[in-house]
Amino acid sequence: MILIGLLKTLLLPPSGPILLGLVALALLRWRRTAAIALLAGSVALTYLCSIGLTANLLGRVVQTYGPVTAEAIGAGRPGAIVVLAGGIYPEALEYGYETVHLRTLGRIRYAARLARQTGLPVLASGGFGYEPGLEQEAPEAELMRRVLEEEFGIAPVLVETTSRNTLENAAHSAAMLKARGIDTILLVTQAAHMQRSVESFQRAGIKAIPAPTLFFSTRIKPFDLASWIPSVPSIDAVHYLFYEWIGLIWYRWQEACQP
Repeated sequence: MILIGLLKTLLLPPSGPILLGLVALALLRWRRTAAIALLAGSVALTYLCSIGLTANLLGRVVQTYGPVTAEAIGAGRPGAIVVLAGGIYPEALEYGYETVHLRTLGRIRYAARLARQTGLPVLASGGFGYEPGLEQEAPEAELMRRVLEEEFGIAPVLVETTSRNTLENAAHSAAMLKARGIDTILLVTQAAHMQRSVESFQRAGIKAIPAPTLFFSTRIKPFDLASWIPSVPSIDAVHYLFYEWIGLIWYRWQEACQP
């Protein structure tokens, strides 16, 4: 798991294109033509991975579910809301302890809204992460429970605290849900994370009604200058969307290889 976290950090943009440029510089003395081609590719990739147009195109590929409707909830008759962890904020000095990441906060905020609308119980799923250099004191689900109960007034919240990735989120949550006679859920996570989350729960024998939140923009505006100007939000979006796209391909490949 630590190796996966390290590879994610090094290979995904913006680190991946930058590393390609460093390789090109290392080769410049011995393979000048190849090195120049690699360096040009590095610059081009760095630029493309930092603009809004790329983020919007990737968003269209990865975000395939729209907002959940009252009709879908009524027809599906879910027995619970499952909200997936999205990381922690380890140095929350203003709180005096670690708390949830902004991604996670957005997810549990929406889960709380759905809980008030439907009256369904909430299960928070997430254990200890594996980001390089990140020290974590409590499972993510426990931090999520604290925020849901103390700040959003949603109680009691069930917690699944042993999962380390989306497949384990689904498998470990499914065991808890089936023990309570629940086979259909409202699934809350980011829109970009929803495809592989739904497929993971299906593999675990749970029907998931997608309730995505925190959508990235998918509006393609090639004639808008802002779509071509590098920005920090675009870099963040491209990084996350690439990660989800690669993760979806990896999960499907694993499933296809199973006997």
